[in-house]
Amino acid sequence: MNVQQTIMKGIKEQLFLNDYLVLPNFGGFVLKARPAHFSVSGAQLMPPSKTVSFNAQLKQNDGILALWLQQKLNCEASDALNHLLEFSAYCSSLLVAKRRLSIDGIGFFYLDFENNTCFEPQQDANFLSAGFGLSTLSISELEPVKVELKRESVFVDRTAERHIEEQENVKTRRNYRRLVLPAMFSILFISLFLLFVSNQKMKGELQSALFSTNARLNYSPISYPDLNLAAEMVSNNVYVADANGIAALNIDNDKSIAVKTELKPFNHLNLSSSNTKAVSHSGNFEVVLGCFSIRDNATKMISKLDAQNLEAVISGQNAKGMYIVANGYFDTKDQAIERLQQLKGKFPNAWIKQRN
Repeated sequence: MNVQQTIMKGIKEQLFLNDYLVLPNFGGFVLKARPAHFSVSGAQLMPPSKTVSFNAQLKQNDGILALWLQQKLNCEASDALNHLLEFSAYCSSLLVAKRRLSIDGIGFFYLDFENNTCFEPQQDANFLSAGFGLSTLSISELEPVKVELKRESVFVDRTAERHIEEQENVKTRRNYRRLVLPAMFSILFISLFLLFVSNQKMKGELQSALFSTNARLNYSPISYPDLNLAAEMVSNNVYVADANGIAALNIDNDKSIAVKTELKPFNHLNLSSSNTKAVSHSGNFEVVLGCFSIRDNATKMISKLDAQNLEAVISGQNAKGMYIVANGYFDTKDQAIERLQQLKGKFPNAWIKQRN
């Protein structure tokens, strides 16, 4: 095989791999994809393909054919390029001499009346590798097929079908009655029973009749002749009432009751009593243990404090007219504070008052 035939074979082979191929100083081959389509007459379905076209203006070497020829001939790149240039000159001279050049599997070239190079691709040439083996399909219209239908007379026994349907309806109604009627009777019985019970008192006879027992549940009171309630006598002669006249009376160690005291008139001018001590007017400060609107309550508090060996006196009345129960008088405030600290454990509400 000479170099010219090798180049022609290489052009066809490279068109399957490249959509653009240039033969230096002669022209370029360009592939154009075309989807599946019908022929002009519509009688054939053409497979998808790639058709080749030729552009004589593309003459600059793109290196694809030169690289392929170099590997094919195992030669230098310059030698491969010279072979391509010689083949281009051969094609041009052949067109001038015979005005026609054919490359098998690609198409043929010819010169028109103005000596322009024209190209006509081969009709059965398809450079789409994915469409290899796909051929043209011929399409023809199918002729209508006449089918003769035979009419057959079919007789259906409607009487038997109606009889079967009636039997099914009867079974359905019977099943419905078996479920609905007992449910209705049960609901009616329960409603009547509840209505009867709501209008009757539940007595011993009725309960024994309902629950099948002979018990009589009529209530009969029980007497306890030997039960004697002993009254516990509690004496608490000493108590202290607040400003509203309410005093706490201790019944037991952890029980107490509140009682309303009876107010009795007394002489406000009589400041001396058997339970009070004489008030010393020496000292500017006093420790106040409590204030009472009733003098008897103040006196009772002093009696309780005396029983605890704690000195207390009625020092007078404040601006609201309440009797002040004080524990000692002191010349200085520090002395009064010291005494207050000693009494805080038993009298947490005690406070210091400066005397007028």
